[in-house]
Amino acid sequence: MCGFSSAWKLNREGMAACNDGKFDKAERNILRAISLAGCKSKKIHRATMYNNLSVVYQMSGKIDDALDAYNQAVSNLNPEHKGQAALINRIKSKIDTLKNSVV
Repeated sequence: MCGFSSAWKLNREGMAACNDGKFDKAERNILRAISLAGCKSKKIHRATMYNNLSVVYQMSGKIDDALDAYNQAVSNLNPEHKGQAALINRIKSKIDTLKNSVV
């Protein structure tokens, strides 16, 4: 059994921890959520969780990890789907902004 509802709960708890500055807890929760969501989840859900993970990494100063997580989010999206293509473009814009801020 996958525990998809548990995955979303962990994802929400992870983002709450992030908002409280508890980045280690946030990272653990979201990584666990991603692993639980893998078997039943639509890829868009995993993309959302990877996007959230990238926010946690970015806020905690782990820029390379944030970039990797953003790229994982993009890899879970379908560029042929109109809504997902727009999301891909937004995430790629975040990637470019993050890369430019490091240089």
